[in-house]
Amino acid sequence: MIEDALGDRSLVVVSNREPYVHEYADGEPAVQRPAGGLVTALDGVVAETGGTWVAWGSGDADFDPAVAPEGEVRMPPEARANSADDRPGYTLARLDLPRRLVENYYYGYSNQVLWPICHLEADPVTVDAKFWPAYREANRRFAERAVAADPDVVWFQDYHLGLAPRFVREQRPDARLVQFWHVPWPTPEFFEICPQATELLRGLLGNDAVGFHLERYADNFRDCVARFVPDAEVTDAGIRYDGRLVETYASPIGVDTERVADNARSDAAAHYWERVVDRYDLDPERPVVLGVDRLDYTKGVVERLDALAHLLETTPELAGEFTYVQKGTRTREGIPAYRRYYDAVRDRIAELDRVHGTEDWTPALYIEDDVDDRELAGLYRNADVAVVSSRRDGMNLVAKEFVAAQGRPFPNAGLAQTEGLDNPARDRAPGALVLSRFVGAAESLCPAALPVNPYDVSAFAETIRDALEMGEPERHDRMASLQASVRGEDIDAWLATQLDVLAGRERVVAADDD
Repeated sequence: MIEDALGDRSLVVVSNREPYVHEYADGEPAVQRPAGGLVTALDGVVAETGGTWVAWGSGDADFDPAVAPEGEVRMPPEARANSADDRPGYTLARLDLPRRLVENYYYGYSNQVLWPICHLEADPVTVDAKFWPAYREANRRFAERAVAADPDVVWFQDYHLGLAPRFVREQRPDARLVQFWHVPWPTPEFFEICPQATELLRGLLGNDAVGFHLERYADNFRDCVARFVPDAEVTDAGIRYDGRLVETYASPIGVDTERVADNARSDAAAHYWERVVDRYDLDPERPVVLGVDRLDYTKGVVERLDALAHLLETTPELAGEFTYVQKGTRTREGIPAYRRYYDAVRDRIAELDRVHGTEDWTPALYIEDDVDDRELAGLYRNADVAVVSSRRDGMNLVAKEFVAAQGRPFPNAGLAQTEGLDNPARDRAPGALVLSRFVGAAESLCPAALPVNPYDVSAFAETIRDALEMGEPERHDRMASLQASVRGEDIDAWLATQLDVLAGRERVVAADDD
């Protein structure tokens, strides 16, 4: 697939996050792969091209001379070991960014300006005079490292790199540049909060194509260009800018459904669930409501806990009838808004347990253990209800992973399908999914997933109750529809679209001839 798309053209992927990290363990550098389906998928693509991946080296052993002389290391790890893997592998070119630059570029501009603006959150926006110069400088360094790899095609990932395409374009005018923006793009009315709106858009217009998860995000981007870049012309064919035609396109990202399903059936998944049951003294017959989230204010965890509290206050007969399990992951703790959010989540859980708990029932459990993909799939597999209640989300792969982890497809509704759930931990019908209508995944997963407005606490609570009380035939029907959607828009489908765009094959609209 890769060879057909790019031929002998050299590919450079540029991202803030690196696909492999070296950390010291017992004084020796050891390689680790960060969790995440996107990184795994991109790793496979670049490994087949023999290209280069440029990323910030964040591991404490990343620049150990025994690991990466001059910041470069051959990847994947099996390529270094001369294994039987017939893929050529690729060069991971790490950027050694100064700590102060990282604080202002990553924790500052990327995550205190762009992140909240893209998620329509005005209150957390923090503008500091040091942020923008650091963002420019970091993007310049990423661009220089990409140019040094002598690319024919450069594929930028996400909102950390809004200026890098323009810097690369200035030095490699004939290279094909494509960027995928993995978070929502806001409306012009909200984007004007950004003090550097025009310069950021000009940076992105250095690309030949800019991709988004949903067409409405692409529409918002074009509307912003029309308002804030007066020398750009937005047409049906694309955006005419600087003598070029810039394409925008929509392509919803998915998950590796087979890999998630295999993880859910693994011994590691079953054993981890057994440990959770034993550690928290869970009644295996009591339904489980599950939340899996980074502790980010956009994820709607506080709203979810408020809905659960409302449910127990208004429906006291549900006391003892389910357990809420929250798997939380701390993130960006250097930013005050995130530390406050972590405290708010923990306080809400403690209050829920204090007010509604009994001697033999704890309403809510909080898990902050580091878990691998198989252990996480064990949580998905054993949940009777999963709740994804983001206030805003570009796509949200937790929802899709939950569906994929439920087991084999359910082509027919009815109790007779129960034996198809080859669950090593317990025999159960498929879980139900409660999904915020404000996440990108809702476009394809609702109404099979129960849609919810996370700001409407009473309706949210009622929807959770509906999910808990849903009968098996309806669960099978809904899960059959959900799995068809998730399999139809899996990671391979997303990658196929990206490769067509990278190769310059027309997919959305053809350029006009004038």
